[in-house]
Amino acid sequence: MKLTTLLVCALVGVLAAGCRTSAGTSLVTDHTTGSSVLFEGNTRLQNKLAVNGVTYDRVPSGLNRVNIQLTSLVQGTQHLQYRIAWFNAEGMEIDADSRTYRSLILQGMDSVTVTGVANSPDAVTSRLRVREWRAAR
Repeated sequence: MKLTTLLVCALVGVLAAGCRTSAGTSLVTDHTTGSSVLFEGNTRLQNKLAVNGVTYDRVPSGLNRVNIQLTSLVQGTQHLQYRIAWFNAEGMEIDADSRTYRSLILQGMDSVTVTGVANSPDAVTSRLRVREWRAAR
């Protein structure tokens, strides 16, 4: 009986730790219309990070590129991770396995521009995902 209770407690602890959200703020950009939509998936980042500008262009090879300016809204240093995913016209993510999160350190009240180049000529929409690095560990 003690072993069963111990196993149940351990399982509950593992499940609780596994449910910790690492979802962050997402910015969806449409390169055909030029629109951008910001989704707040993490209330901790909501008051710590702002998107100040989004620009689109094409690299010489013809692939879409997005430049997104992020600004810290707090005095302290933020340890973040970001990932730019690309989607085709049907809304399917292109080559999801090749896009990993990259580290980003933002000093207090500082701004930085993150850039992503599509990995396919079929990419028409991008999504920037930002999460706190310490929460993602």
